[in-house]
Amino acid sequence: MQVNTIRDRIVELSHQSGADGEVRGKALNWLNAAYLEVLNELLLLAPHSLQRTETVTTDSTGHAMLATPPHALVRVLWGAVPLAIVTPLALLEADPAATVTGLPNLACVTATGVQVQPRQAGSATVVYTPKPSPLAEDGAEASILLPPAFHDALVWGGLVWSALYERGLGSSAELQLFMRQWAEAKARLKLHLLSLAGLPLRVAPAGEF
Repeated sequence: MQVNTIRDRIVELSHQSGADGEVRGKALNWLNAAYLEVLNELLLLAPHSLQRTETVTTDSTGHAMLATPPHALVRVLWGAVPLAIVTPLALLEADPAATVTGLPNLACVTATGVQVQPRQAGSATVVYTPKPSPLAEDGAEASILLPPAFHDALVWGGLVWSALYERGLGSSAELQLFMRQWAEAKARLKLHLLSLAGLPLRVAPAGEF
């Protein structure tokens, strides 16, 4: 489903004029709010469809840039040795003066890439989840980092976010319907991705997602 198709469906169900360019712009913002919401939740599951793998060369400070700004590290290998992934603060506390030597055993995410410690130049293989990019007005179906079967679920999320942006949408019963459909759609998507990863499925209590 194209991005503008999802956006137009949000406009239609929000009972606003699709001919209004301002409304279409707002609807794209509602859609992106829902899209980034669900992606941020999915990144915690680290599904393979949202991961990237790069081999990079760190500089003398132990830092290397990645092709796409990272959201979180999944795995970092120094040669064949996995490094412990820690927070930037923990990395700093482990070697505040940058005087520790030896092979790297720690790694953390940075704004642009990865940092290893002890700090040194070398080759590392990094598996990470990139920061989600907002959907563009003319975005193709392939730009949506969700299985195509779940693209229509973003309509419900966009409608929920429209209520947050516009301070109310339709009747309270209508809003409750949109919220319920959005929560159920996210739950189905998470279970679908977990099943693809071969992980055990867990049925969450109502309202957990």
